[in-house]
Amino acid sequence: MAPNQWMVTVTIGSNRLGVDADWSDGKTLYIKAILAGAVSDWNKENPTLAVQPGDRVISVNGVSGDAQAMVREIKDRSLLQLLFQKGGEKDKPEEPEPVPVPGVARAGMPLSIPGMPPRTVDILLEIRARAAEKAEKLKGTAAKPPPKPTNEPPSHYEVLGIELRADETAIKKSYRRLVLQWHPDKHPTDREDAEVKIRQINLAYETISNPLKRQSYDQMLQALERRRLNIRLEMTQFIKPRMSIPKEFMLCPLGYSDKFVRIVDDQLLVQSRDEAIGVAFQAIQGQAEEFFQAAKFSLWWLPEVNNMCRLRARESAGQGMEGGLNVSFQFQAGQEEDENAESVCGLLADQDMKRCNLIVEASPFSQGAFRFEGAFWPGRYMAFRSPKEMRMAGHVDQGTDVVDFVLVDFSAAYKYMTTSEVLKGAVESQGGGQGGYVKLGDLRADLSVRLYFQQMLGSSVWNNKDFETFFEGHYEEWDYDAKKSRVRMRPDGPLLRQAPAPAFGSALGNGERSPEPELSGLAEKLSNAHNQMATVKLLLDANGDELAQLTPSAAVVALGRLAEKSEAPEKLRDLTAARRRFLITLPVLLGEGGKRDKRREASLQMSTLLTMQKDVAAMEKADVEKELVSACKAAAESISELIGSRVRHAPEEVSLGMLPDLLDLPLNWKVVAEPLREALAPLLKHQKPGVLLQPLRTAARLAKSARPIVEALAGVEMRGIAYADGQVAAEILLALAENNLEVTSVASKLRPPLLQRLPLPDLVSITAALGEQGLKDELLRPPLQARVAVAGPGLAVVPPKRLLRLAAASTHSACIADCALGPVAGAAAQSLESWTAEDVAELMLLVATSNASNSLGAKRLFSRVTEVLTPQLSALSTSVILKVVVAAGAASVHCRDLLEAAALKAASKGGEMNPEQVMLLTQGVLPLGAKHQVVTRLLNFWAQILAECDSKAPVLPADDIAQLAMLLAMVAPDHTVVFHNIGKQLQEAGEQLSEQGLAALEAAFPEGAGPSFPGKEQLLVKVAELKAKKAESKKAEKEKAKLVPRRERSRSRSRTRRR
Repeated sequence: MAPNQWMVTVTIGSNRLGVDADWSDGKTLYIKAILAGAVSDWNKENPTLAVQPGDRVISVNGVSGDAQAMVREIKDRSLLQLLFQKGGEKDKPEEPEPVPVPGVARAGMPLSIPGMPPRTVDILLEIRARAAEKAEKLKGTAAKPPPKPTNEPPSHYEVLGIELRADETAIKKSYRRLVLQWHPDKHPTDREDAEVKIRQINLAYETISNPLKRQSYDQMLQALERRRLNIRLEMTQFIKPRMSIPKEFMLCPLGYSDKFVRIVDDQLLVQSRDEAIGVAFQAIQGQAEEFFQAAKFSLWWLPEVNNMCRLRARESAGQGMEGGLNVSFQFQAGQEEDENAESVCGLLADQDMKRCNLIVEASPFSQGAFRFEGAFWPGRYMAFRSPKEMRMAGHVDQGTDVVDFVLVDFSAAYKYMTTSEVLKGAVESQGGGQGGYVKLGDLRADLSVRLYFQQMLGSSVWNNKDFETFFEGHYEEWDYDAKKSRVRMRPDGPLLRQAPAPAFGSALGNGERSPEPELSGLAEKLSNAHNQMATVKLLLDANGDELAQLTPSAAVVALGRLAEKSEAPEKLRDLTAARRRFLITLPVLLGEGGKRDKRREASLQMSTLLTMQKDVAAMEKADVEKELVSACKAAAESISELIGSRVRHAPEEVSLGMLPDLLDLPLNWKVVAEPLREALAPLLKHQKPGVLLQPLRTAARLAKSARPIVEALAGVEMRGIAYADGQVAAEILLALAENNLEVTSVASKLRPPLLQRLPLPDLVSITAALGEQGLKDELLRPPLQARVAVAGPGLAVVPPKRLLRLAAASTHSACIADCALGPVAGAAAQSLESWTAEDVAELMLLVATSNASNSLGAKRLFSRVTEVLTPQLSALSTSVILKVVVAAGAASVHCRDLLEAAALKAASKGGEMNPEQVMLLTQGVLPLGAKHQVVTRLLNFWAQILAECDSKAPVLPADDIAQLAMLLAMVAPDHTVVFHNIGKQLQEAGEQLSEQGLAALEAAFPEGAGPSFPGKEQLLVKVAELKAKKAESKKAEKEKAKLVPRRERSRSRSRTRRR
């Protein structure tokens, strides 16, 4: 570290850094002024290392050499390590060359200019030359910073009582507290004051809770602070208004983020949305005036003097210099030198250059703001004087008048749509347009509401509590029923006095989107960007309005470039930020949520849209940190919606190559399936079998609403299957059978000669799939008898999983159990070493519990399993061992040695088992007999655990205890201890016995016989009472059903017939 350098460490969690800096050199931050904030606090605590104007920041948290990266680091981090370098006169940014004093001789301009009378030009230039000389004489006389105007509205942060860096949670918490505190119903004596306060709170929350509005508002606050301290922006003289000012714009006075200059009866008034009573956000079919249409202006540029123009109402913008409605003013003769002279501004068809010519210059305090000076009246600026006047006045930056106007691109007017207006459109779409109630759940699920929260507020839709607070705060507009979670617009409220609200995302101006813009500067730059990082830089530097005006072709190029694999891993953070910003803007570019411009839609053909969809998917796949999930989802939904529209309106664009991609999209199949089927119909003719197999499998997994597509594809494949290759035919039939499509037709195809061409493993899978679908035996029997039942050793080539699937299908189909289970067991016996122990156990259980247990194949299987499984028992898990025990127990006649070995192994793991697993073990080992050591241990276990069991927390359900009694009664009827404890448990929990449990007890003690033990009589009495009670309950239900009045049944039948 050099001697003139030092490190400053500050924290800006809830504070601000507090410096006004210049970074025009692109490498460092030149400190122009120290404001209130973290740096000033550092200076107080460290006077010897104080930061002074003229010093430079050369590194922020190790980031150096890139001023913009340093600024981003300051914005993104709360703990900052700033490396400062002491500055001197030579370090100060070079001042630009002074602008020559405007004057005929001084400026070197010709004495006559074409298009204007020579004398008029002389007068204009001489007037401005004298004004410039006067200003030059006063230069260096520092004016005192004006105090904060008394009529300036309070800061939204002050209203909400939050800090500048407050997050969403803090904002919501403060808003909820203030709404409860200032609700007018709680201030009956000061109701008017409370109403004013609640409106301020609502306006503050509407602005601060919206990231786009908050960003603009924060920039405005910074500009107001600079104006108060008289700290001016550098390099404003190089801003070219002709290039910077939008073609159509709105005038927003600096410091009044909710007010705009509007034309009202040829007068210029400054109004907010609330002050323009009865004016809607958007006019629909002439039902109401639109707020922003009356706030739309444009400039007619004049060639004689730089930046000279006329400010016009947009409707008359193109009528030339001698036409149009211009903003005009009138000073009296002799007032040229009177700085106190003023004039009201109005809108007139006045072409007098002294009354309507203006000079535009950039604001010295706010980026994106401009001033309008009278061309022939130097020092007189168009100014807003609260509450609503527009005047031409002097004393710039000294009084309470506002001469700086933020020029808002008219295409960005949608950003000023309020939450109430979005909800109003949603309520109307839900049928609540005439003051009817709408369920809050339906309102939250509305597409326009979800898009507004996702794209404008950058958050998920509010929960019910947030909505309730909002409706309480906007009590004049909304009537919320908390008990039934429903809401309506107040019949006498301001919302129903306006025109119907548009859905968010719909177009501005008569419900139509503006035509696709010509190639803008940003679009051209994106098209010419030579690599990914150049595209990233353009997107990060662009403002929101520029992004929203991109043409579809430019959007496609930008999206493709962003989807590429990162060229510079160290720039991954910037790439992710650019991806997120562009993905959030993409639905707006595609016209999400409203009527789309037909020309814009036509420019995005289906192939282009599918490419865009793949690009979005590539970004989501590359998003390791999952930062783009919601943005990718919203973009994909917007593209899918547009693709669905193209399917309906441009079916000729569909091709078979697109089909797999289309089927993978989240399309609205209810409206897309039938048009897509019709579009595919001519393309599906004469297709070879198997070509559509993958699309068919994909389509079969879709919702039922996509059934027309599935049926069309299945029909094509089935038509040519008789001539298909055996392998292809098998894949087609298997796909149909597994997805339960045309299973009867599939079974009918399993006949010679096609049956002989099908590979045996595939035929096994097809018949298993048909069995799982419950196909009738008479349809399934022929192929089983013709090939599977007679395959013999040939079945050994079938993979184990497929054989096991066919065996499992026997539980759904008696035909498979009769024809295939024995051959499957015999084939498995030949290849048992390649089977897993779990699969062997499952196959054993299926075979042992079926009618095929005595078949030749079953006997071969049982003879091999002991030999194969016994050496593996020590390596098996508890669950697999239990499965082996149960299977071996079912086939104990053939597998007693395996059963005994598995039972001993399972008993050694008894401490790891829960009661349900011990129950399975008991069921499996009972064939070993009551005297076997494992069975004895289990009997003692049950006797002990049932004796210690608390009736309030039984170890097993009552039905399982009854099942245990039935099992033990057959093997160990003399074990009176265990039966005594079983009886006690059942008497205490008898009410929980179901019919299955009572049937198990009947089997254990048929007609009172069976094991004898203390308490048996009481148990049997209890069981008899339960049976009688259940029988009586059933009888009562039948009697109740019979008592339904004849008239009611007649009415019911009548209603059924009417329906």
